[in-house]
Amino acid sequence: MKLFYCYLFVVWGCMDLFSQNQEKTQAIEEYIADIFEQYTSETEEDLNFELFYEQLLELSSQPVNLNNATRETLEMMPFLSDIQIENILYYIYKFGPVRTIYELQLIEGIDMTDIRYMLPFVTVGSQNKVTPPIRLDEVFKYGRNEVLCSFSKGLEKKAGYYGTENDSSCYRGNNLYNYFKYRFEYKDRVMLNFTAEKDAGEGGLKLNHNIYDYYSASVQIKGIGLIKNVIIGDYQAGFGQGIVIKQAFTSGKSSAATQILSVGNGFKSHRSTNEYNFLRGCALTIERRNVNLHFFYSNKPVDGNVHENSFSGFYQTGYHRTEAEFQKKNTIKQMLYGGNITLTRPSFQLGITSVFMQLDHELTLKEKPYNLFYFQGNKQLVTGINYRIKWNKFNLFGESAITNNSLSTINGVTFSPVPRVNAALLYRNYAPEFNAVFASAFSEGSSVSNERGLYFGVEMTPFKYWKLTAYADSYQFPWVKYDIDMPGNGKDFLLQADYSPSRRVDMFWRLKYEQNLKNLSGSDQTTTMILKNSKSSLRYQLVFNSGNFTFKSVFEGNLIKKGREVFTYGLAALQELSYSSQGFPLSFDVRYLIFDAVDYDNRIYTYEKDVLNSFSSPNFSGLGSRYYVNLKYSLTRNISVWLKFSQNIFADDRESIGSENELISGNKKTEIKCLIRWKFSNY
Repeated sequence: MKLFYCYLFVVWGCMDLFSQNQEKTQAIEEYIADIFEQYTSETEEDLNFELFYEQLLELSSQPVNLNNATRETLEMMPFLSDIQIENILYYIYKFGPVRTIYELQLIEGIDMTDIRYMLPFVTVGSQNKVTPPIRLDEVFKYGRNEVLCSFSKGLEKKAGYYGTENDSSCYRGNNLYNYFKYRFEYKDRVMLNFTAEKDAGEGGLKLNHNIYDYYSASVQIKGIGLIKNVIIGDYQAGFGQGIVIKQAFTSGKSSAATQILSVGNGFKSHRSTNEYNFLRGCALTIERRNVNLHFFYSNKPVDGNVHENSFSGFYQTGYHRTEAEFQKKNTIKQMLYGGNITLTRPSFQLGITSVFMQLDHELTLKEKPYNLFYFQGNKQLVTGINYRIKWNKFNLFGESAITNNSLSTINGVTFSPVPRVNAALLYRNYAPEFNAVFASAFSEGSSVSNERGLYFGVEMTPFKYWKLTAYADSYQFPWVKYDIDMPGNGKDFLLQADYSPSRRVDMFWRLKYEQNLKNLSGSDQTTTMILKNSKSSLRYQLVFNSGNFTFKSVFEGNLIKKGREVFTYGLAALQELSYSSQGFPLSFDVRYLIFDAVDYDNRIYTYEKDVLNSFSSPNFSGLGSRYYVNLKYSLTRNISVWLKFSQNIFADDRESIGSENELISGNKKTEIKCLIRWKFSNY
């Protein structure tokens, strides 16, 4: 009876909130932007956000019915921790179907912030475990089509465009970036994707060249009898914790301190413009009761600098602007065979993954101490075992893999000792000799190799409106690295306090400290000096909603000390104004940022909104400012246009920006972007 009255109170109190939010709610893209910022706020690495965005956008078009949800479908929402997912499934199992999404507030670990994130991606309907057959006439009748066309251009001319056609060191094409995408989707059951792209400087959009430099296409069908998923064309694969293969978005250290479990296993269509991180061929998943069988084959050309029968490394940028870059295009044939078998039970999951790669050229590296254990040759076999176990309040997970007679492992546990506290503990031990080419897992470095570390994260809500987040990570490098000429170590700490007194106001304070070892740059000594570097940073952010307007203020500063040198600092402050209304076709974002970063290592990363499909997190160093205006206008119900104008202005007496072919004369850098979207269906 107490639960019943609590339920009535939650529903009554939230229905009014829901009715108000319906008029003032953000667009799907803005929800995704908020979620993305949680992952980019604390990382300085380029994230594969395009796939992350595509996955959530697809999910928003086909929301998950909570009453039919499985662990796999809930894991598609990366802002939910594995503890939250387990609690949602247990609640529905114990109390029956959910009647309103706000009933989720009765579940341990779910608050209004989580519900706000979930709103665009979930629905509440009747329970139905039967998957209807796919009818061809309904596919063509009720399928939805989307066409995207995007252009961007830097207004200042770069040095690479000043050369003649006979100058092989200069760019072969114009400075226009462009992509074209077509998508077809029927109820998350049938998907067709086509992408074409040219980067600025590539020789496309000319009569004597191919129209585009890069093409990608795929067809995906789900739920045909025993066939759970089949893809023909370009796709991405990932299993376990990623130390065998993982090409999708991989979370790491961030302000989401307890979300360390790698999810989203299986195959996904490759829809992004990333020209390297995907497979090309076919992938098949067969489901029989509690067993999933995954098989895949890939055969695609990749870029590399080939000399006779060998090459010196994979070229992963996707740029083919100069003659030298173009000569690397599609020079190596890469074949992959692989599979995974996963047994899933209510209390555990066990999987085995194996991937075999073969190249038609030998990879031969110039010998350096740091690359002694890097992959070389033309063949590699990687095999791993992954597991997940639920025991009382503990969720244990891990994966161990072997290649080149070297074993690496990652193991962790998440648990909730009391309702208002979530905790996570993770240990990884990646041997220096472990060099799996397609591995992508939780790590301090950019590769899953040469690292040992212990991570602990905790999230708690000690008081009303307050949330505290913290993590500590201690790691070691058993062998030398590219910028550390000795075995090294380091540690990271983060403490964040969030305060949300109302649905209109959100703010947080974030303190982060890092300590590691680095080579002394510019040293002329025979033996390289190793310095102990430390970096402290503090960030304050305030977001205030008033009607259709959103105001965002951010202040950030950092201090860096290298050995016995004096401290260097970086400072930044920004103000952003956003407008969005359900009843008006125009929405916009306006931002002004000032920054003062003495050294490049003091650079400050800031997340910013962009045109659809193109969120970014640029960094700033030196002294200057940046502003942008981002507009969206809905011409009709089916046609929308995005336009962004941005400019960096440096005030530190520099006479140029960038280097080599990217050099711009002057102290200003300006860019304009445009995107057009057309959505249509046959009904």
